[in-house]
Amino acid sequence: MREPGGFATEQSSRSTAQNAKRSIMRRQIVIVATALSGLAGGSVASAADPAAVAVNDPHFVPLERITAPIFSTSRIEGSVDVTLVLQAADAGAAATMTRHMPELRAASLAATMEFARLYASGLTAVNAEQLSADLTAALKRTDPAIARVLIVKVAAQPA
Repeated sequence: MREPGGFATEQSSRSTAQNAKRSIMRRQIVIVATALSGLAGGSVASAADPAAVAVNDPHFVPLERITAPIFSTSRIEGSVDVTLVLQAADAGAAATMTRHMPELRAASLAATMEFARLYASGLTAVNAEQLSADLTAALKRTDPAIARVLIVKVAAQPA
């Protein structure tokens, strides 16, 4: 038989253990949140302060999504979808890239189709590093002011 006080003691020890776990979790969350806010706060503060921004701050020019077919010997096997951003060294180069967008888009489509023809499959992962290198080389021939081509999103789908 349990004493009336024994039941209450067992229940209070359970709730005390739960409260201790909650307290530890809260402390961990506060520590992580504080660390993350310190990191974010520092970057936001430096971005808000024009004097903190570097003189050679890179400029980015986004391209619309490109879809290139993946051909096998006798049929279309799938497609490669890629979203790109061009990195320029300065604002002048970025403005020039924006004015030459049709030529840059045509060169990026041709390079993506060549990559898809040689290396892509609808059933395997895309080698984004090689695709980025191929696109950078092709687009630098079109506009030497391009520092590099950044791949934001890439996927290969079967037909």
